Amino acid sequence: MRFRRLSALLLFVPVCLLAQSTPPPQTARQALIEMFFGSTPNHLEKHLPDVTLKSFQKLDSGDGRGILAQLSMLSAQAKAGGVNLQTFDTGPALVTVDDKDKTADHVEISVERDDLAGDEDQIELALHVTRNGKEEALPLPLPVIPRFTFSMKTQAEVWRLTEIALTVRAPLADPDFLKNIEDRQRAQNEQMTFWSLRTIVQAEAAFAKANGKYSCTLSALARKGPDGQTFLLDSDLASGKRGGYVYAISNCEASHYKLVAEPAVPDSGQKSFCSDESGTIRGASDGKGTTCITNGEVVDQNAMTGATGVAFSD
Repeated sequence: MRFRRLSALLLFVPVCLLAQSTPPPQTARQALIEMFFGSTPNHLEKHLPDVTLKSFQKLDSGDGRGILAQLSMLSAQAKAGGVNLQTFDTGPALVTVDDKDKTADHVEISVERDDLAGDEDQIELALHVTRNGKEEALPLPLPVIPRFTFSMKTQAEVWRLTEIALTVRAPLADPDFLKNIEDRQRAQNEQMTFWSLRTIVQAEAAFAKANGKYSCTLSALARKGPDGQTFLLDSDLASGKRGGYVYAISNCEASHYKLVAEPAVPDSGQKSFCSDESGTIRGASDGKGTTCITNGEVVDQNAMTGATGVAFSD
């Protein structure tokens, strides 16, 4: 009896050790991560259905511009370029991307839904872009939050991607979403106004060179001078209205002028801008032209290269 128990124990131990050394099967989520961010050969092809793979291979020109080559290149670019990319097999986030220098920009692909049913799984992902602590929607005609649904199915004990569905979400009753739209539009308007003032200042300089004095009206800057030269202004800007702003020239004499751009809607939260013959562009947070002329702060030109709003230089 004792010998039988010992034999059974000796047989049970190797079985347990074998079970512990066998890794668990790959989940659909892990397969998705491997597909797009893997580093082993054929990490992408491995998770495509056979019929899809054959079709893509037929279209491969052999010069690196085929569909599979381009998808693999996107994967390599995502992992390079000075970013810290992390993937997660479990939890609310699938992928996070941060600059290695830890700037304010942060990209996260979150898992909104993971519905496993037998040999099929649907994984819904949402893209979140955060800058300076605020989430930004994609700048389509209307800012939206995109979502992707990846349909997976096992084939020969390997998860294969069978379908990708793209949907966009625009929560029009969400105050935060609406504020995001307002902030983006405000920043774009302010950026456009800054460069419009630059254009008017250049037109004034050209007008003064041709006529020996500055123009006191915007409309005159759109006319041709004695030498046939146009003074850079298009008809919209020459009319004094563009991008939610009203432009005007005041305190004008032959040797100097004041140029002001005020928001067309006083309570829009947009800044006012002003300049003069010096060419320096200033801004005022209260949106009033008089404040800009008397106490306006110099606008940082470097901050106007992106639609992130106006910054003032020291």
